[in-house]
Amino acid sequence: MSFEVKLEPRRKIPADVRRALQRSERLVRDGTITANERRSAVALLAVLRQAITSGQLRQLVVEAKAEARAEARAAALAKAEAKARKKARREAAAAAAAATGNCNPNYSGCLDPNSSDYDCAGGSGNGPDYTGTVTVIGYDEYGLDADGDGIGCE
Repeated sequence: MSFEVKLEPRRKIPADVRRALQRSERLVRDGTITANERRSAVALLAVLRQAITSGQLRQLVVEAKAEARAEARAAALAKAEAKARKKARREAAAAAAAATGNCNPNYSGCLDPNSSDYDCAGGSGNGPDYTGTVTVIGYDEYGLDADGDGIGCE
């Protein structure tokens, strides 16, 4: 069964659509994909073929791009929400640590709030105080989190 789309010479297909079409046709012919992937590729080819032959390709491309933008916006929003939740957890932990009054509120674990400097134990810092792994939950005043991922002295 052939899925190749025969076009009149005057109809133009965007290069990216032509490549996707050719790639899908090749995958269907080669049989190097699973049955589900083959069904999806055949369905895609049928939609593209119909859009091309009916002159609706431009509308199909516009709709696909709009859908891709909407998906990108949703992913960015989800990432921003996750970052906000993480920040809220760190701030809550900092507030809880500050409530005790005996620990630096910027770090989980208990670092002396009166220390002039902390360095990572086993590192090249000159102290006077040293610590193991800590979570930075506020401002990293001692510079323990070199890569900025929220974990110091890892």
